[in-house]
Amino acid sequence: MFGEGTPFDLRMHVVRIPVRVIPTFWLVAAYLGWNPDRLDLVGVWMLCMFFSILIHELGHALTAEAFGYETDITLWHFGGFARFNPGFHFPPYQSFLITLAGPFAGFALAALTFLVWLGLEFQGMADNEFVSTAIMDLLYINIFWGLFNLLPVIPLDGGRLLEATLGLCGVRAATDWALKVSLVVGALTAYGCFQIGLAGMGILLALMALESFQHLQARRW
Repeated sequence: MFGEGTPFDLRMHVVRIPVRVIPTFWLVAAYLGWNPDRLDLVGVWMLCMFFSILIHELGHALTAEAFGYETDITLWHFGGFARFNPGFHFPPYQSFLITLAGPFAGFALAALTFLVWLGLEFQGMADNEFVSTAIMDLLYINIFWGLFNLLPVIPLDGGRLLEATLGLCGVRAATDWALKVSLVVGALTAYGCFQIGLAGMGILLALMALESFQHLQARRW
């Protein structure tokens, strides 16, 4: 998707899995947590976002590797994705488990963060501004964003879980039904977001609904 990359890409291996972070990831992370008066806290937010999304994608990738697929991870301006080789024709149960592993890893990180916060509170060490900010950022990203990611809207994990679940239940044309649900839920939640003033999230969901509609149309030809 991104060719050979640029000299500014961050590359590493985590648990043997190649990880690539393209520069736009950092730009969007900074934008989402921007506070011109506290650039130090913007840095904390960016690190928390990096760590949280990496853990989420590792959940997908490590589960895929357990099934024998080669994987690599890319973090980019829309978050991140784990690529599998081969990347198609998964049995439904494998698709379900691989998809579920990402949100599960994020919620596990949130639970661990909460336990650390309780331990720091007990020892009277939770008053440090950077520590408390990091804890709140990690909880926000891994709980709120994690729940958002479970909406049955493709390409969110919730949409992929719905598709895999329909396949496991033996529903014919499972992908078509998942796209139909994605279209309806995406459109309705986008409308709700606009109504309560969450324009950015509304635009994102509207684009996802449009993409589901376009995929449906393409599958009919």
